[in-house]
Amino acid sequence: MIDKSFFIKRLVAYRELKKLNQEQLSKAMGFKDRQTLSAIETGTRELKPSELLQALKVLDISLEQFSDPYSLVGEANYSWRQCEATEEELSNYEDKTSRIVALLKDLDEKFSTTSHSVILPKLPITKNSTFHDVTKCAEQLVKEFNLGDFPADNLEELFFRKFNVSKLYVDMPNSISGAAIKLNTISVILINRNEIAGRRNFDTAHEAFHCLTWDAIPPKHVEKAYSNQKKKPYTEKLADAFASALLMPSESIEKYITLKESDITEDVINNLANKYGVSSIALMWRLVSLDKISRSHADRLDKELMAKNGQKDGEDLPPKLFNKQFVQYIHKSIDSGTLSVRKILSILDMTMEELNDLLVSYNLTVPYDL
Repeated sequence: MIDKSFFIKRLVAYRELKKLNQEQLSKAMGFKDRQTLSAIETGTRELKPSELLQALKVLDISLEQFSDPYSLVGEANYSWRQCEATEEELSNYEDKTSRIVALLKDLDEKFSTTSHSVILPKLPITKNSTFHDVTKCAEQLVKEFNLGDFPADNLEELFFRKFNVSKLYVDMPNSISGAAIKLNTISVILINRNEIAGRRNFDTAHEAFHCLTWDAIPPKHVEKAYSNQKKKPYTEKLADAFASALLMPSESIEKYITLKESDITEDVINNLANKYGVSSIALMWRLVSLDKISRSHADRLDKELMAKNGQKDGEDLPPKLFNKQFVQYIHKSIDSGTLSVRKILSILDMTMEELNDLLVSYNLTVPYDL
């Protein structure tokens, strides 16, 4: 049974989503004054069924949409990292992924054996922090959690186990590379699994920065993936600096880059970038920032030879859809009868065959009713 506070929260969320203030919605619902709606939203007056139906009519949403438990309206804040995506494209994709994230949240609460703190972890970063502060913070994380010379291999352990940030690999339009999502109890990172490995890892660290600094430095709902650093907002530059230092620690760079500048070729950068799990271009700029190569040397490097880290098409296969933990939860929810197959298919926007393939990809036995 849905608690009445659920309807109140949804009413407020949809009113704000439709950009209506209390006075505007009150008038449209036929109330004499704003105080009536205010009393409903604060819980001091009950919302009558007829009033709810009138509100839904004004807000132009169905009762099914309004009461959908797998909706994050009013519960989640999104920050999208995109390049030339249309507003409609982002809106449609956010609607689609919000149900998947809501399912993750619900199943995590049902099946997780790990108790999550009610206080989400944060980094000691503020809007006044400098690039030095952010870089130092990232390097300290590498040491504190023993992430090794190549931290990309341990990012999931760091963010999920230590900071309660889950990562889902999803199929995104080419114009979208990732998103950070902040909820009350967990944070979620969405990564376009069809990008190259180096880009995926960098986006993971970049979005994790937003998740762990959200209250101090709230990111915009939509962030453009700028190719021109001068036009990039300061918050995004901080996130890039954090990701760069986390994935390519200075001590590790000192250990593996012992060549003189003239010997640091495209092949050298490609090979080392693959070890760090970053793009060759990201490593190149990290080397510039650490004075391992000059900017003029970086400009002379052939960027075409560094495209896709020098790999041929087909060598960098995309990771499996979602993640192992989430798919295990899905399997358990079907096997235990917690959720019907029909409901799972609806939320994931999958066919029966696609769900079957998803379970098999994680070596899970397909339930008999599939």
